Amino acid sequence: MKKYRLLIGFLLFLALPAMAQKRKASQLTPEQQAHKAKLEKMIANTQCIMFIDSMVVDKKHFLQYYKLSPEIGRVARYQDFFHTQQQPNAYVYVNELGTRCYLSQECPDSTIELFSCENVDNRWTRPTTLKGINDDGDFRHINYPFMMGDGQTLYFAADGEDGLGGYDIYVTRYDAEENLFLRPANIGMPFNSEANDYMYVIDEYANLGWFATDRNQPDDKVCIYIFEPSQTRQKYSATGLTPEDIATYARIDRIADTWSDETAHVAALQRLRELTNHKGERKPIKQFSFVVNDEVTYTRHTDFKAPDNAKRYQQLVTLNNRYQRLLSTLERARDYYATANNEERDELRPEILASEQKQHELYVQIHTLEKTIRNAENLYLTKNK
Repeated sequence: MKKYRLLIGFLLFLALPAMAQKRKASQLTPEQQAHKAKLEKMIANTQCIMFIDSMVVDKKHFLQYYKLSPEIGRVARYQDFFHTQQQPNAYVYVNELGTRCYLSQECPDSTIELFSCENVDNRWTRPTTLKGINDDGDFRHINYPFMMGDGQTLYFAADGEDGLGGYDIYVTRYDAEENLFLRPANIGMPFNSEANDYMYVIDEYANLGWFATDRNQPDDKVCIYIFEPSQTRQKYSATGLTPEDIATYARIDRIADTWSDETAHVAALQRLRELTNHKGERKPIKQFSFVVNDEVTYTRHTDFKAPDNAKRYQQLVTLNNRYQRLLSTLERARDYYATANNEERDELRPEILASEQKQHELYVQIHTLEKTIRNAENLYLTKNK
Protein backbone atom coordinates (compact mmCIF):
# COMPACT_ATOMS: atom_id res chain seq x y z
CA MET A 1 0.00 0.00 0.00
CA LYS A 2 2.88 2.29 0.85
CA LYS A 3 4.34 1.61 -2.61
CA TYR A 4 1.10 2.72 -4.30
CA ARG A 5 0.96 5.90 -2.21
CA LEU A 6 4.51 6.70 -3.29
CA LEU A 7 3.62 6.05 -6.93
CA ILE A 8 0.55 8.32 -6.75
CA GLY A 9 2.63 10.99 -5.06
CA PHE A 10 5.27 10.79 -7.82
CA LEU A 11 2.62 11.10 -10.56
CA LEU A 12 1.14 14.13 -8.83
CA PHE A 13 4.62 15.66 -8.67
CA LEU A 14 5.00 15.23 -12.42
CA ALA A 15 1.61 16.82 -13.00
CA LEU A 16 2.34 19.89 -10.85
CA PRO A 17 4.02 22.00 -13.62
CA ALA A 18 1.11 21.39 -16.01
CA MET A 19 -1.41 22.14 -13.26
CA ALA A 20 0.46 25.32 -12.33
CA GLN A 21 0.52 26.38 -15.99
CA LYS A 22 -3.22 25.76 -16.23
CA ARG A 23 -3.86 27.81 -13.09
CA LYS A 24 -1.64 30.58 -14.47
CA ALA A 25 -3.60 30.65 -17.75
CA SER A 26 -6.93 30.67 -15.91
CA GLN A 27 -5.75 33.65 -13.86
CA LEU A 28 -5.44 35.82 -16.98
CA THR A 29 -8.13 38.44 -17.43
CA PRO A 30 -10.19 38.36 -20.65
CA GLU A 31 -8.14 41.32 -21.93
CA GLN A 32 -4.88 39.50 -21.18
CA GLN A 33 -6.12 36.33 -22.87
CA ALA A 34 -7.14 38.34 -25.94
CA HIS A 35 -3.72 40.02 -26.04
CA LYS A 36 -1.97 36.64 -25.70
CA ALA A 37 -4.03 35.22 -28.58
CA LYS A 38 -3.27 38.28 -30.71
CA LEU A 39 0.44 38.00 -29.97
CA GLU A 40 0.51 34.30 -30.88
CA LYS A 41 -1.35 34.98 -34.13
CA MET A 42 1.05 37.76 -35.11
CA ILE A 43 4.07 35.60 -34.33
CA ALA A 44 2.68 32.81 -36.52
CA ASN A 45 2.28 35.32 -39.37
CA THR A 46 5.77 36.82 -39.07
CA GLN A 47 7.01 38.04 -42.44
CA CYS A 48 10.27 36.81 -43.97
CA ILE A 49 12.54 39.87 -44.03
CA MET A 50 16.28 40.20 -44.58
CA PHE A 51 17.79 42.68 -42.12
CA ILE A 52 20.92 44.31 -43.50
CA ASP A 53 22.22 46.09 -40.43
CA SER A 54 21.20 47.58 -37.07
CA MET A 55 22.52 50.26 -34.74
CA VAL A 56 21.69 51.53 -31.25
CA VAL A 57 21.60 55.34 -31.16
CA ASP A 58 20.41 58.23 -29.00
CA LYS A 59 16.65 58.49 -29.15
CA LYS A 60 16.70 62.30 -29.45
CA HIS A 61 18.74 62.25 -32.64
CA PHE A 62 17.71 58.97 -34.28
CA LEU A 63 16.62 60.57 -37.56
CA GLN A 64 20.14 61.68 -38.43
CA TYR A 65 21.03 58.00 -38.94
CA TYR A 66 18.42 57.56 -41.68
CA LYS A 67 20.61 57.87 -44.79
CA LEU A 68 18.02 58.21 -47.56
CA SER A 69 18.06 58.93 -51.28
CA PRO A 70 16.98 62.55 -51.91
CA GLU A 71 14.55 61.33 -54.57
CA ILE A 72 12.19 59.88 -51.96
CA GLY A 73 11.80 63.16 -50.05
CA ARG A 74 12.79 63.48 -46.42
CA VAL A 75 11.63 62.97 -42.85
CA ALA A 76 12.29 65.50 -40.10
CA ARG A 77 11.29 66.66 -36.65
CA TYR A 78 8.47 69.21 -36.80
CA GLN A 79 10.57 71.76 -34.90
CA ASP A 80 13.49 71.46 -37.32
CA PHE A 81 11.37 71.58 -40.46
CA PHE A 82 9.19 74.54 -39.46
CA HIS A 83 11.90 76.29 -37.36
CA THR A 84 9.76 76.54 -34.25
CA GLN A 85 9.80 75.51 -30.61
CA GLN A 86 6.23 74.19 -30.84
CA GLN A 87 5.23 70.54 -31.31
CA PRO A 88 8.34 68.89 -29.77
CA ASN A 89 6.89 65.39 -30.28
CA ALA A 90 5.73 65.83 -33.89
CA TYR A 91 7.31 64.68 -37.16
CA VAL A 92 7.07 65.62 -40.83
CA TYR A 93 7.46 63.92 -44.20
CA VAL A 94 7.92 66.19 -47.25
CA ASN A 95 7.95 64.88 -50.82
CA GLU A 96 10.97 65.14 -53.10
CA LEU A 97 9.58 68.14 -54.99
CA GLY A 98 8.89 70.01 -51.76
CA THR A 99 5.29 70.64 -52.78
CA ARG A 100 3.42 68.57 -50.19
CA CYS A 101 4.05 67.43 -46.64
CA TYR A 102 2.40 65.09 -44.16
CA LEU A 103 2.80 66.00 -40.52
CA SER A 104 1.70 65.12 -37.03
CA GLN A 105 0.47 67.68 -34.51
CA GLU A 106 -0.48 67.44 -30.86
CA CYS A 107 -4.06 68.59 -30.31
CA PRO A 108 -5.47 70.47 -27.29
CA ASP A 109 -6.81 67.19 -25.81
CA SER A 110 -3.22 65.76 -25.86
CA THR A 111 -3.98 63.40 -28.74
CA ILE A 112 -1.74 63.44 -31.82
CA GLU A 113 -3.28 63.44 -35.31
CA LEU A 114 -2.01 63.44 -38.90
CA PHE A 115 -2.42 66.36 -41.30
CA SER A 116 -1.26 67.43 -44.75
CA CYS A 117 -0.50 70.77 -46.35
CA GLU A 118 0.62 72.16 -49.71
CA ASN A 119 3.41 74.53 -50.64
CA VAL A 120 1.82 77.44 -52.51
CA ASP A 121 4.04 80.37 -53.52
CA ASN A 122 6.72 79.15 -51.10
CA ARG A 123 4.30 79.16 -48.17
CA TRP A 124 2.70 76.17 -46.50
CA THR A 125 -1.08 76.13 -46.44
CA ARG A 126 -3.09 75.55 -43.27
CA PRO A 127 -2.86 71.84 -42.30
CA THR A 128 -5.93 69.71 -43.01
CA THR A 129 -6.77 66.48 -41.20
CA LEU A 130 -6.26 63.22 -43.08
CA LYS A 131 -9.73 61.70 -43.39
CA GLY A 132 -10.41 58.02 -42.80
CA ILE A 133 -7.39 57.12 -40.68
CA ASN A 134 -8.98 57.51 -37.26
CA ASP A 135 -12.71 57.69 -37.95
CA ASP A 136 -13.44 55.05 -35.31
CA GLY A 137 -11.27 56.75 -32.69
CA ASP A 138 -9.17 53.60 -32.19
CA PHE A 139 -5.92 55.59 -32.08
CA ARG A 140 -4.93 58.10 -29.42
CA HIS A 141 -1.53 59.12 -30.81
CA ILE A 142 -0.79 58.98 -34.57
CA ASN A 143 2.72 60.02 -35.53
CA TYR A 144 5.80 59.44 -37.75
CA PRO A 145 4.19 59.71 -41.22
CA PHE A 146 5.87 58.52 -44.42
CA MET A 147 4.28 58.60 -47.87
CA MET A 148 5.53 56.27 -50.61
CA GLY A 149 6.43 57.60 -54.03
CA ASP A 150 3.07 56.55 -55.47
CA GLY A 151 1.45 59.33 -53.43
CA GLN A 152 -1.14 56.87 -52.10
CA THR A 153 0.53 54.45 -49.68
CA LEU A 154 1.01 56.00 -46.25
CA TYR A 155 2.89 54.47 -43.32
CA PHE A 156 2.63 55.82 -39.78
CA ALA A 157 2.93 54.72 -36.16
CA ALA A 158 0.11 54.79 -33.62
CA ASP A 159 -0.97 53.36 -30.29
CA GLY A 160 -4.30 51.67 -30.84
CA GLU A 161 -6.74 49.01 -29.74
CA ASP A 162 -5.44 46.34 -32.12
CA GLY A 163 -1.76 47.04 -31.46
CA LEU A 164 0.68 44.98 -29.43
CA GLY A 165 1.64 47.80 -27.07
CA GLY A 166 3.10 51.28 -27.39
CA TYR A 167 3.47 52.53 -30.96
CA ASP A 168 2.82 50.01 -33.74
CA ILE A 169 3.45 50.62 -37.45
CA TYR A 170 0.42 50.78 -39.76
CA VAL A 171 -0.19 51.18 -43.48
CA THR A 172 -3.09 52.70 -45.37
CA ARG A 173 -3.89 53.76 -48.94
CA TYR A 174 -5.59 56.85 -50.26
CA ASP A 175 -8.92 56.35 -52.05
CA ALA A 176 -9.12 59.18 -54.60
CA GLU A 177 -12.77 58.51 -55.42
CA GLU A 178 -13.88 58.82 -51.77
CA ASN A 179 -11.23 61.45 -50.93
CA LEU A 180 -10.13 59.62 -47.80
CA PHE A 181 -7.68 57.01 -46.55
CA LEU A 182 -8.75 53.40 -46.14
CA ARG A 183 -8.87 51.69 -42.76
CA PRO A 184 -5.24 51.24 -41.62
CA ALA A 185 -3.73 47.77 -41.25
CA ASN A 186 -1.12 46.72 -38.71
CA ILE A 187 1.95 45.55 -40.69
CA GLY A 188 2.70 42.87 -38.10
CA MET A 189 5.94 41.23 -37.07
CA PRO A 190 8.91 41.46 -37.14
CA PHE A 191 8.37 45.23 -37.46
CA ASN A 192 6.00 45.52 -34.50
CA SER A 193 6.45 44.35 -30.92
CA GLU A 194 5.13 45.02 -27.42
CA ALA A 195 7.50 48.02 -27.27
CA ASN A 196 7.40 51.23 -29.38
CA ASP A 197 8.06 50.72 -33.11
CA TYR A 198 7.94 53.67 -35.50
CA MET A 199 9.31 55.81 -38.37
CA TYR A 200 9.00 53.15 -41.07
CA VAL A 201 10.57 54.43 -44.30
CA ILE A 202 11.06 52.71 -47.66
CA ASP A 203 13.78 54.05 -49.96
CA GLU A 204 12.67 52.69 -53.31
CA TYR A 205 15.74 54.07 -55.10
CA ALA A 206 18.19 52.22 -52.88
CA ASN A 207 15.77 49.32 -52.23
CA LEU A 208 16.29 49.66 -48.49
CA GLY A 209 13.91 50.10 -45.59
CA TRP A 210 14.32 51.66 -42.13
CA PHE A 211 12.45 51.61 -38.84
CA ALA A 212 13.19 52.42 -35.20
CA THR A 213 12.25 50.56 -32.02
CA ASP A 214 12.93 50.86 -28.31
CA ARG A 215 12.51 47.12 -27.67
CA ASN A 216 15.18 45.90 -25.23
CA GLN A 217 16.65 49.42 -25.01
CA PRO A 218 17.13 51.91 -22.14
CA ASP A 219 14.86 54.96 -22.09
CA ASP A 220 17.26 57.23 -23.96
CA LYS A 221 18.17 54.78 -26.74
CA VAL A 222 16.52 53.21 -29.79
CA CYS A 223 17.63 50.54 -32.24
CA ILE A 224 17.42 51.35 -35.94
CA TYR A 225 17.02 48.39 -38.28
CA ILE A 226 17.84 48.56 -41.99
CA PHE A 227 16.19 45.88 -44.12
CA GLU A 228 15.48 44.92 -47.71
CA PRO A 229 11.80 45.48 -48.58
CA SER A 230 9.97 42.45 -49.93
CA GLN A 231 7.81 42.67 -53.03
CA THR A 232 5.64 39.75 -51.89
CA ARG A 233 4.66 38.84 -48.34
CA GLN A 234 6.21 35.50 -47.46
CA LYS A 235 5.76 34.04 -43.97
CA TYR A 236 8.16 31.92 -41.95
CA SER A 237 5.29 29.55 -41.18
CA ALA A 238 5.46 28.41 -44.82
CA THR A 239 9.09 27.31 -44.43
CA GLY A 240 8.46 24.47 -41.99
CA LEU A 241 9.95 26.21 -38.95
CA THR A 242 8.64 25.48 -35.46
CA PRO A 243 6.67 28.18 -33.57
CA GLU A 244 9.70 28.63 -31.28
CA ASP A 245 11.96 29.22 -34.29
CA ILE A 246 9.51 31.70 -35.81
CA ALA A 247 9.37 33.59 -32.51
CA THR A 248 13.12 34.26 -32.74
CA TYR A 249 12.58 35.92 -36.15
CA ALA A 250 9.58 37.86 -34.81
CA ARG A 251 11.81 39.28 -32.04
CA ILE A 252 14.75 39.82 -34.44
CA ASP A 253 17.05 37.97 -32.05
CA ARG A 254 19.92 37.82 -34.58
CA ILE A 255 19.86 39.70 -37.88
CA ALA A 256 22.52 37.29 -39.23
CA ASP A 257 19.89 34.53 -39.14
CA THR A 258 18.01 36.39 -41.91
CA TRP A 259 20.96 36.33 -44.34
CA SER A 260 19.80 33.27 -46.27
CA ASP A 261 20.82 34.88 -49.58
CA GLU A 262 24.43 35.98 -49.12
CA THR A 263 24.63 37.58 -52.58
CA ALA A 264 21.55 39.74 -51.89
CA HIS A 265 22.93 40.69 -48.48
CA VAL A 266 26.29 41.80 -49.88
CA ALA A 267 24.55 43.83 -52.60
CA ALA A 268 22.29 45.51 -50.04
CA LEU A 269 25.28 46.37 -47.84
CA GLN A 270 26.93 48.01 -50.83
CA ARG A 271 23.84 50.13 -51.50
CA LEU A 272 23.81 51.14 -47.84
CA ARG A 273 27.49 52.14 -47.99
CA GLU A 274 26.83 54.29 -51.06
CA LEU A 275 24.07 56.16 -49.22
CA THR A 276 26.14 56.53 -46.06
CA ASN A 277 29.15 57.88 -47.96
CA HIS A 278 27.13 60.91 -49.04
CA LYS A 279 27.32 62.01 -45.37
CA GLY A 280 23.88 63.55 -45.42
CA GLU A 281 24.57 65.80 -48.42
CA ARG A 282 21.76 66.00 -50.90
CA LYS A 283 23.10 64.89 -54.26
CA PRO A 284 21.74 66.52 -57.43
CA ILE A 285 18.68 64.93 -58.98
CA LYS A 286 19.63 62.59 -61.78
CA GLN A 287 18.83 63.56 -65.33
CA PHE A 288 16.48 61.34 -67.31
CA SER A 289 14.97 61.11 -70.75
CA PHE A 290 11.21 61.32 -71.25
CA VAL A 291 9.95 61.62 -74.82
CA VAL A 292 6.93 63.92 -75.03
CA ASN A 293 6.68 63.92 -78.84
CA ASP A 294 8.94 63.68 -81.89
CA GLU A 295 10.34 67.15 -81.22
CA VAL A 296 10.35 67.41 -77.42
CA THR A 297 12.26 65.34 -74.86
CA TYR A 298 12.46 66.26 -71.17
CA THR A 299 15.53 65.65 -69.02
CA ARG A 300 14.62 67.42 -65.75
CA HIS A 301 11.62 67.60 -63.42
CA THR A 302 11.38 71.34 -64.06
CA ASP A 303 10.77 70.69 -67.76
CA PHE A 304 7.22 69.49 -67.11
CA LYS A 305 4.64 72.21 -67.75
CA ALA A 306 1.24 70.53 -67.32
CA PRO A 307 -0.21 70.69 -63.78
CA ASP A 308 0.77 67.71 -61.59
CA ASN A 309 2.93 66.16 -64.33
CA ALA A 310 6.14 66.48 -62.33
CA LYS A 311 4.42 64.58 -59.52
CA ARG A 312 3.08 61.99 -61.98
CA TYR A 313 6.57 61.46 -63.37
CA GLN A 314 7.89 60.86 -59.84
CA GLN A 315 5.18 58.20 -59.44
CA LEU A 316 6.24 56.72 -62.78
CA VAL A 317 9.84 56.40 -61.59
CA THR A 318 8.64 54.70 -58.43
CA LEU A 319 6.53 52.21 -60.40
CA ASN A 320 9.41 51.43 -62.76
CA ASN A 321 11.77 50.78 -59.83
CA ARG A 322 9.15 48.55 -58.21
CA TYR A 323 8.68 46.68 -61.50
CA GLN A 324 12.40 46.02 -61.92
CA ARG A 325 12.74 44.72 -58.35
CA LEU A 326 9.75 42.46 -58.84
CA LEU A 327 11.32 41.02 -62.00
CA SER A 328 14.51 40.30 -60.04
CA THR A 329 12.52 38.63 -57.24
CA LEU A 330 10.58 36.54 -59.76
CA GLU A 331 13.78 35.43 -61.46
CA ARG A 332 15.26 34.21 -58.16
CA ALA A 333 12.01 32.45 -57.24
CA ARG A 334 11.84 30.66 -60.60
CA ASP A 335 15.47 29.56 -60.35
CA TYR A 336 14.81 28.12 -56.88
CA TYR A 337 11.58 26.48 -58.08
CA ALA A 338 13.52 24.56 -60.74
CA THR A 339 15.55 22.71 -58.08
CA ALA A 340 12.97 22.61 -55.26
CA ASN A 341 11.27 19.48 -53.94
CA ASN A 342 7.54 18.90 -54.30
CA GLU A 343 6.64 20.41 -50.91
CA GLU A 344 8.67 23.54 -51.59
CA ARG A 345 7.11 23.87 -55.04
CA ASP A 346 3.64 23.71 -53.51
CA GLU A 347 4.60 26.64 -51.28
CA LEU A 348 6.30 28.61 -54.05
CA ARG A 349 3.67 28.16 -56.76
CA PRO A 350 1.02 30.56 -55.38
CA GLU A 351 3.71 33.12 -54.54
CA ILE A 352 5.07 33.04 -58.08
CA LEU A 353 1.58 33.26 -59.59
CA ALA A 354 0.73 36.22 -57.35
CA SER A 355 3.99 37.94 -58.32
CA GLU A 356 3.29 37.37 -62.01
CA GLN A 357 -0.14 38.91 -61.58
CA LYS A 358 1.42 41.89 -59.80
CA GLN A 359 3.98 42.19 -62.60
CA HIS A 360 1.17 42.45 -65.17
CA GLU A 361 -0.70 45.02 -63.06
CA LEU A 362 2.44 47.16 -62.70
CA TYR A 363 3.10 46.92 -66.46
CA VAL A 364 -0.38 48.23 -67.20
CA GLN A 365 -0.08 51.01 -64.57
CA ILE A 366 3.28 52.13 -65.99
CA HIS A 367 2.09 52.37 -69.57
CA THR A 368 -1.19 54.04 -68.58
CA LEU A 369 0.67 56.64 -66.50
CA GLU A 370 3.19 57.28 -69.31
CA LYS A 371 0.30 57.92 -71.69
CA THR A 372 -1.42 60.23 -69.19
CA ILE A 373 1.75 62.30 -68.71
CA ARG A 374 2.47 62.51 -72.42
CA ASN A 375 -1.11 63.47 -73.37
CA ALA A 376 -1.33 66.13 -70.63
CA GLU A 377 2.00 67.63 -71.64
CA ASN A 378 1.18 67.71 -75.35
CA LEU A 379 -2.21 69.31 -74.62
CA TYR A 380 -0.54 72.00 -72.51
CA LEU A 381 2.13 72.67 -75.17
CA THR A 382 -0.53 72.92 -77.88
CA LYS A 383 -2.63 75.40 -75.90
CA ASN A 384 0.35 77.55 -74.98
CA LYS A 385 2.18 77.86 -78.29
